[in-house]
Amino acid sequence: MKISREDLRQRLLPILLSQAIGLACGIIGVRLTSHLVDPADYGIYGIFVSLASIGAGVIYIGLVKYVSRHWQGSTDRPGLLRVVFAATVRKAPWLLAAATLATLLAASGQQLVFGVVLFASAYLLTLTQMAQSALQAAREHWRDLGVSAGVSVSRSFLPPLLYAATGAGVRALLVGFLGQALLGALLGAGSLRRWWRRNPTAAPSSPSLTPHYDGPRFVALAIAGWVLVGLNRWLVAWFFGTETAGFFMLASNIGVILPAMLGLVLLLYCQPPWFESVHATLPQREALLRDVDRAAGLYTMLALGLAGALHLAMPGLIGPLVSAKYTPAATFVLMTGFSTTSITIGTFYHAMLLAAKREPACSTADLTGAACLMTGSVLSAVAGLAWFKGWLILAPVVPWLVNRPLARRALLKAA
Repeated sequence: MKISREDLRQRLLPILLSQAIGLACGIIGVRLTSHLVDPADYGIYGIFVSLASIGAGVIYIGLVKYVSRHWQGSTDRPGLLRVVFAATVRKAPWLLAAATLATLLAASGQQLVFGVVLFASAYLLTLTQMAQSALQAAREHWRDLGVSAGVSVSRSFLPPLLYAATGAGVRALLVGFLGQALLGALLGAGSLRRWWRRNPTAAPSSPSLTPHYDGPRFVALAIAGWVLVGLNRWLVAWFFGTETAGFFMLASNIGVILPAMLGLVLLLYCQPPWFESVHATLPQREALLRDVDRAAGLYTMLALGLAGALHLAMPGLIGPLVSAKYTPAATFVLMTGFSTTSITIGTFYHAMLLAAKREPACSTADLTGAACLMTGSVLSAVAGLAWFKGWLILAPVVPWLVNRPLARRALLKAA
């Protein structure tokens, strides 16, 4: 992977700075949370956070992918913004229904506050994600850095500080999360302000959403992905209690952050060239597969190594970073890092199929891989905590045995 000086300055440097800021905020956030927030309250908050991605991650996933795939090549970006924003309003009743159902299933108390904040946060997070997808597609990584830094700082500091200052318990955490979601949406809107109005000298065009992105295809995939990301937290809370879920949530904040950041950096750097290249012939698609295999293999080795290093470092972090009342969280760090790695590997092959314009093939690879991971999590949780931990350690094998072969077959077959 050759990196030019211009690439380093305009792309890789802001991407790395964004992740460094997120890492620093995450470390400080872990310290604040472990010292200020009760584990049982944090367990409930962790369930809420996993549900808040239902907007960008499920209901509006096709719109987010449409912006990511078509922003760079669009000749009418103001028109594209209007079309996508109108679609978010049109789909809002679906988000309201999903938020209501999630609230009824997950919130044992304060359901009105939980549901209202969940709906509003999910919508605002969607707007932020769309803005960042546009900036990343256009390789405007310095602007994206401003948005992501604001989100990282507010998400790490606002909920725990509001919790400590008000004594309002879980409600304070939820309102704090809503505040950071609003800030992110405002920063995202500001980053796109020069495209709010149509350029009168630009060639007229009529951006339209294709069925692949506006229909149910990506929603079905997203439901599986969204459940996969949140399932382990839900299983821990269901089978082992909200206090254990609080320990698992804190461990996730520690164990997930480095593998997740590494995956995001590699995808942000590699994905634009994949999307811009032509993959019409078999040799071109084979070259794409080699590029994706190299990126996914590099990610897997580094991510597992980082997760292992965090696991070894955890005993020394109890006290200086993590409050002693969260000591049981140390046993979950390795498994959360490995679980995140198993999910992220599949996104490389999902991006590969999008780049080759093989969107329909995403269903088979993504859903089969997700089904294997979810089935393993559920069965192991039923068997007991030790089995659950063991399964998540083995989970990174699944995408290499399932997602990659299915994606490869779809990529290389004749159109």
